[in-house]
Amino acid sequence: MSNVSDIVLTSLLRAMSSANASTSSRTSSNDMFDSILGSMLGNLNFSSGTCESCRSNSMGNLDTLNTLLGTVNDNRINIKNSATNESSKTVVNESVENISKPAVEVPKPNDVNTSNKMNKAMEMLHAQLGKKYVWGATGPNSFDCSGLVQYVYKNALGKNIPRVSADQSKFGQAVDRKDLQVGDLLFFDTMNKGRVSHVGMYIGNNEFIHASNPRSGVKKSTLTGYYEKTYKGARRP
Repeated sequence: MSNVSDIVLTSLLRAMSSANASTSSRTSSNDMFDSILGSMLGNLNFSSGTCESCRSNSMGNLDTLNTLLGTVNDNRINIKNSATNESSKTVVNESVENISKPAVEVPKPNDVNTSNKMNKAMEMLHAQLGKKYVWGATGPNSFDCSGLVQYVYKNALGKNIPRVSADQSKFGQAVDRKDLQVGDLLFFDTMNKGRVSHVGMYIGNNEFIHASNPRSGVKKSTLTGYYEKTYKGARRP
């Protein structure tokens, strides 16, 4: 329907041209307009007179043409509005879909590497369970408490940390107990002297692995009871 107006206008121009050729001897503008309308509406036998009946027919034809053009314009407006509404619906639907889709967090390369290294550290740490405790030993067959965590940090995480627990307790970032993460170092005052004398590595779920003593060797413990009472803090190297 968007081309109907163009067709009407083209036909009108052709009719005007035809009317000019066939009515060159006429002097009345109403007569020429009657001829144009006659060509448009299929009525070619208009009188060249200016009687009231002719005028009435001319006005009727004009009303018919105006009605036709009005219908064309209404249809064009309706089509345009329909297209606009469909476009608006598409935009709204796309917006709703975008809102409803959960954001997916893509791990950064550094985060992936750190996670992989920590997994390796946990595997290495668990592999030491059951090995002997020997004071001053740094592995790989026996350990003391600080020697164990130093061994894992160096060989699994590629980090060099201090050798003894007192110095390790001052290295890296302090961590609140509620913020503990796998791999954090936990420190204790097991000698009841008001200073750090023991260390273990946190493995999650309120548990840690440490080289405990000559009797128990390397084992897993929970941060409760005795170890909760002697707990002095945590660091993240």
